[in-house]
Parts: sequence; C-alpha cells; structure tokens
Amino acid sequence: MTRRNAKGVESLPVVLLLGAVLAASTLAIGTTCLDRAQRLSERHHAIESFNSFVERARMASVGGIGSIQHVELELNGGKLVVDANLVQLTYGEEVLRGEILPLPIVLDSGGFEIGAGSYSIELQRDGEYGYFLEVRGL
Repeated sequence: MTRRNAKGVESLPVVLLLGAVLAASTLAIGTTCLDRAQRLSERHHAIESFNSFVERARMASVGGIGSIQHVELELNGGKLVVDANLVQLTYGEEVLRGEILPLPIVLDSGGFEIGAGSYSIELQRDGEYGYFLEVRGL
C-alpha cells in the first residue's frame, strides 16, 4: 500500500465520525425548528378563530333581537376568557389577543371561559341588563 493510500485509510474513521456528529446536530436543529413552526401555526389558527368570534359577535350586535351568528372555534389548547364586554384569547398563561365588544357577553353555561367547539351568538334583550349577546354551545 502506498503512503498516500495509507493516510486516506487512517483518516477515514475521523471523517466518518465528524460526518455523523454534524448529521446528528443538524437533525436536532431541524426537529427543534419544526416543533417551533408547528406551535406557531397552532397559535395562528387560534388567533384566526378568535378574530372570527369577534367578527361574528359584532355582526350579531348590529342585528335585530334574536339575530344569531354561528362560529366554529379551533383554539388548539387556547381558550377565550369573557368578562362582560372584554374577550381575551389566552394560550397557557399568555394573553395573545383581546377585544372590547359593543355589547356584554353572557355564557349559557354561566362560566367565564369558552373552549374549542361550535357556538351560536344571539342578540338578546332583558329589562334588567338591556341588550347582551348570549353565547351557547352547539
């Protein structure tokens, strides 16, 4: 074996080892980036659902008594927190979005949170409260 070939055979394991280390680190970085992109996509879908809810609530507010709007919420682990006219999209402990609606919201469940699912938003009138939006799960 010539001297040139002998050096190539000796350095081959080192090159293979370096290649394996680089491949492993690239794979780790890639999976981390994919996980982050998926989480951002889920948040984006939750924000789109929140925006749809706000739009439908405003449409019901300008309609007549008994005006009904239907909305499908895909919150991907998030929830809508309702406090009279204020609606907030929370994701874990973080508030992603918040809007003040023209009329207060009353949930048929009596709670303060809305999860993923199908809902109807209906404009109601009550002598005690005036006008309000009632949100019911379908």
